Amino acid sequence: MAEAGRVAAWLFRIARNVVLDHHRRTGRTPAVISLEMDHPNSPSQEVTTALDQALGMLDDTDRDVFLMREVGGLSYEEIGTACDLSASAVRSRIYRSRLQLRDTLSADIALLRKRPIRQSGAPS
Repeated sequence: MAEAGRVAAWLFRIARNVVLDHHRRTGRTPAVISLEMDHPNSPSQEVTTALDQALGMLDDTDRDVFLMREVGGLSYEEIGTACDLSASAVRSRIYRSRLQLRDTLSADIALLRKRPIRQSGAPS
């Protein structure tokens, strides 16, 4: 692993530990809210909400590993260093997270597709 990769993994590990400590202290867990809302949202807001909820349903480590890979762009080895996992465990967790996200989001998106589309500026 290159020196830059080690530094990135080290920084992600520190950030992850700080967030985990904060959650433990405050007893905070991700809130899951219903997609059925009284106020109108744009389709992109609803998809973003569905994605946030689906990520919130993942196990903490699976979510961290998935986000480090997909958002942070870290390699399996770098993620393994940050999370005390082997590269194969990281690969397995990412695969499992993708499957769970696909299942959760496909149900949510199917629900959104059944809703009528509102035109901008049109009275509701």
